[in-house]
Amino acid sequence: MRKYILTTVIILFTVVVNAQSFTTTEQLTWKKQANSIKIIRDNMGVPHVYTNTDADAVFGMMFVQCEEYFSKVEDAIISRMGRESEVQGKSAIYKDLWSRLYMDTIQAKALYLKCDPYLKKLCDAYAAGINYYILTHPNSKPKLLNRIQPWVPLLNNIPSINNSNLTDADVKNMYPLKSLESIAYNANNPLQEDAQAGSNGWAISGKNTRDKNPILLINPHSEFYNRIEVQLVSKEGLNVYGAPFLGEFNIFQGFNEFCGWMHTVTLSDAKDLFIENIKPINNGYVYEYDSKWIPVDSTKITIHYKKGNGIDSVTFMTYKTLHGPVVAKRNNNWLAAKTINENIELLSVHWRITKSKTFNEFKSWLDKRVMTGTNTIYADRAGNIGYWHGNFVPIRDRNLDYTLPVPGNISATNWQGVHALNDIPNYVNPKNGWVQNCNSTPLYGAGYFDTIMFKKPAYMLPDGHTPRAVNAVRQLKNIHDATIDTILDMCHNAYLSNAAKFIPLLIQSYESFGKPANLKEPVEILKNWNFYTDTNSVATTLSVLWVEKILQNNLAQLKKPLTNEITYSLANGSNISLQNISSATQLALLDSVISDLNKDWGTWNIAWGKLNRFQRNASGQEASDDLPSLAVTATPAFMGSINAYSSKKSKTSKVRYGTTGNTFVAVVSFGKRLKAKSIYTGGASANPKSKHFTDQANGYINHKYKDVNFYLEDVLMNKELVYHPGDNVY
Repeated sequence: MRKYILTTVIILFTVVVNAQSFTTTEQLTWKKQANSIKIIRDNMGVPHVYTNTDADAVFGMMFVQCEEYFSKVEDAIISRMGRESEVQGKSAIYKDLWSRLYMDTIQAKALYLKCDPYLKKLCDAYAAGINYYILTHPNSKPKLLNRIQPWVPLLNNIPSINNSNLTDADVKNMYPLKSLESIAYNANNPLQEDAQAGSNGWAISGKNTRDKNPILLINPHSEFYNRIEVQLVSKEGLNVYGAPFLGEFNIFQGFNEFCGWMHTVTLSDAKDLFIENIKPINNGYVYEYDSKWIPVDSTKITIHYKKGNGIDSVTFMTYKTLHGPVVAKRNNNWLAAKTINENIELLSVHWRITKSKTFNEFKSWLDKRVMTGTNTIYADRAGNIGYWHGNFVPIRDRNLDYTLPVPGNISATNWQGVHALNDIPNYVNPKNGWVQNCNSTPLYGAGYFDTIMFKKPAYMLPDGHTPRAVNAVRQLKNIHDATIDTILDMCHNAYLSNAAKFIPLLIQSYESFGKPANLKEPVEILKNWNFYTDTNSVATTLSVLWVEKILQNNLAQLKKPLTNEITYSLANGSNISLQNISSATQLALLDSVISDLNKDWGTWNIAWGKLNRFQRNASGQEASDDLPSLAVTATPAFMGSINAYSSKKSKTSKVRYGTTGNTFVAVVSFGKRLKAKSIYTGGASANPKSKHFTDQANGYINHKYKDVNFYLEDVLMNKELVYHPGDNVY
């Protein structure tokens, strides 16, 4: 039996290394590197980074991330290291344990040493860019990490518990600590998409555009302010524009002069739970596999956590089988989680994609099949468009339901290889001239129900037909002579497909249930509604709040254990149903909406724009009804609003303020000369005193996007500030 002991000596050594000051040699090296990097902020505050090498571009990328969101960059790294407890206290212990079950800093360092020289240079530059920011900004005090190590980017393959069909109780059952019984797993993950927001990716070929150039819609939705808008240019052939997640150096969604890509969240299954048949022996355990008993690997994981003004620690003995780490216990069964472990290749693929110049080159990187949880929408200057649903998809027994744990004691249930890229659901240059994915099934990816694709294994396409996709298909079916502005109007279309689906049924229930007098006026408003959201619309308010209660009712009726495939498809509106909700209950829920509004506002007659607002405050400042805000037309994704906008009340407000939705959005036309328009939530700057803090807010809400300055001459024509990292002029 192998035992990997994480000793106190190693932990203390790591702390000492992180705390040591930067050497004179390091400081001089970084300053020289910084002086070779030019950052140009344009008239909207967007940073354009010009360098000699790709590594220098990564240095500049991380520096500008820190300029805007240093605290969040550090938070992202701390989370990936499994060290949040050292900042937050014991409330984060189980979150840290989850991360460390999959990856720890010792493993990341070993992976870094295996990287090829080119990728290692990028990782070195990643750490250098952040460290140089720390060095040159002594007032930006790190909360924990005084030094960033170059292996941090390899901490890149930790799945979310929410997407693993587990609960925090399952994890705690496997690794209980009596002293921590009240501690819940903190599942917040900035990379995880809010199902009530969702993302959209469209690609339109030249046959449907006015100038015959393909157009790509890049429309990700996630928690606000967890990415930036940036351009990276190097003399080594890099010229990419788009949005990285904070704490990462890859442009996750973006474009270069030749092609562009949009990743949407997928339910295409790429990880599974296996029930292990365990029995104790001596001081350990063995597990059964094909009638053989194999020793369970064990590893001690020590997690330090903040306690008062000091640090305390807890130690877990954790376990691993051939399927992967044992992550949970349910019904007294050990559950091991299997997923892909290609951290180096994953980091490389995301970077190499940004430098792709042709369809075949781009597809060759997709063909590495190391991405999980994402679909890909693509367009290029040569006229190609494409859509791949998922990427890494294991081959499984089609007769088993892998959304639930499967027996791990026989090889028949194990993965039998990986599906080829051409075998997963995909469309390349379809005859209709467009593709779309709105976190939705690929069965309508080109508009029609694809009967051939329907025959593929169910685990490839568990996604529902989201109401956003219904709205997208409704418009794209009639597309012709499209321009960038056409696509902007379409992706902000105010039609609510789930309102059109469910409100007539509510009205029928009202009619058949004797027309309750207390609901007469609200129902009359709904009867006269055209199902388009508007800031002046009371019907939108009633509809959103009622469907929200229907969704909650649906969730409450689900049988346990819940799976992400079911809950996500409910939350995004795909599988909302009135089937098991009586007319009486439907009307009671509407009456509950009326009561809630009367309680908060003194009347139920509230326009959507009065209730649903956008407000940008300083980091850490809670939304408040006493501060300025703007009315927002968009609704949550479950209504069918393509421009999905998820809002909620703060602890003290009666108004709902946006928390997730459009982050960085771009519409790109790939001609001989690239043209694009974009928007970023509120504005490019995180500084409340900057004019760029909210200068994009009106455009963000009213879909009046700014022109992207992609070419150097345009950047120089619209420049606002030119400096090198560390000049301290920004």
